[in-house]
Amino acid sequence: MSPLPLAAARTSDEPGAPRLAAGYVAALPLFLAYELGVALAEPAARAPAERVLALGLEFLGPRLQLVRVAALLVLAGLALLRLDRQGLLEPGARARVLARPAGEGVVAGFLLAPALVLLQGWLGAAPLEVARTPARALDAALRLIGSAPWEELLFRVGAYGGLFLLTRRALAFLGLDARAAVWPAEFAALLGSALLFAAFHLASAQRLLGSAGEPFHAALFTWRVSAGILLGGLFRWRGFGAAAWAHALFNLGIALGLRP
Repeated sequence: MSPLPLAAARTSDEPGAPRLAAGYVAALPLFLAYELGVALAEPAARAPAERVLALGLEFLGPRLQLVRVAALLVLAGLALLRLDRQGLLEPGARARVLARPAGEGVVAGFLLAPALVLLQGWLGAAPLEVARTPARALDAALRLIGSAPWEELLFRVGAYGGLFLLTRRALAFLGLDARAAVWPAEFAALLGSALLFAAFHLASAQRLLGSAGEPFHAALFTWRVSAGILLGGLFRWRGFGAAAWAHALFNLGIALGLRP
């Protein structure tokens, strides 16, 4: 998982320790659900986070999905090979390594909504009034669920990891001891990635991708920042797979028309 911050703290060879390779394999069903939703959609519709991560590949046109699916499967094979070389796919450890991230994410997904309500109250934000979501078709629900791992890749693996490394190196350049720089870097990465996550959903950001975002509303923006903080904390504690599944389960609640 190096050089992500998670790797710096999780160096144990314990089978249950969070690992990016295991988390990716655990999240593979979510990635494939997204691909099924894209294939069923008429006209084709893609998640904004996936579109950002696929920038530069638009020239592939209709072949992009085939290339994307092939890349997902190749990465899964490489992740399994890495775990096998580390001795983590032995019969006694396989279930803990591959199934644990999904199980932890499902549990966290059920806890995410009440945790958000509590965090909103602690931050003193106005109560969030959300209109009931209209019924969704199967393809839209699959894309909503499958967009979760793409957003986790973009904001937790990419933004969190990048901000952590950037902040830690900047503080080290200023003369701060490496160990003392870890916690400021963690804070900057957690808050910064959460702010980017919330801003990404705004109309001003989505307009750059040719999509319709949401207008700025203080309570809704705070709610998304809070969600980013909780998902970032889960990623830091339990890894990519758990964060992806928690995010997907929360999105499923939205797809079913449930209030957060």
